[in-house]
Amino acid sequence: MKLSKPTFGALLIAASLGNTGYLGYPITLQLFGIQNLVKAIFYDLFGTVVFMFTIGLFVAGKYGKGADKIKIIKEVVTFPPLLGLFAALLLKGLDLPGFLSSSINFLANATIPLIMFSIGLSLELTDIGKHKAVIGLAGTIKLVLSPLLAFLGASIIGMGSIELGITTLEASMPTAMITAIIGLKYGLDTDFLPAAIVATTLISLITIPVWQYVLRLVM
Repeated sequence: MKLSKPTFGALLIAASLGNTGYLGYPITLQLFGIQNLVKAIFYDLFGTVVFMFTIGLFVAGKYGKGADKIKIIKEVVTFPPLLGLFAALLLKGLDLPGFLSSSINFLANATIPLIMFSIGLSLELTDIGKHKAVIGLAGTIKLVLSPLLAFLGASIIGMGSIELGITTLEASMPTAMITAIIGLKYGLDTDFLPAAIVATTLISLITIPVWQYVLRLVM
């Protein structure tokens, strides 16, 4: 399987960045309760967000079209979600005016629908068939190998049953929606990424329950 640089870069981020927040939080809430949601949040922040804003963006820049080292560094530093994260950390603890707080919440609530709208506009159903081999590889890594390695790693270091379950659950999430935005910004394969997001999300409707069943058997 010979892949172009933009497709290979898209494969790397599709197979490594999971939907651990938008999809992972509510599933964790249902399976493990509100008292354990913070553990999923920690996984999302340190296992997905930090990885995405560092290695993920460098990979996207390296394999994107026409990227050089200076441009990669500049793009990483000026990536809007990263700037938003820094701004949030700086403003943490401040009492924002009501109108400003409600405006921020409105924009935050609109983020996922806008990403889904963007994916819908860019997705052609034929792209799934066109990239079925690469999607199959990304799906195998993201939905099978990733949770397996997470389970083995968490078991080796002696995590408790709840932590082990949440770690494996979050690792089994499908490709993150934001990968489509990253791919668009950095010139990765924007035909493959939306198709991978849709395909892995649909397949995860089967693989996530399977992983939960397996965990119940072994724990």
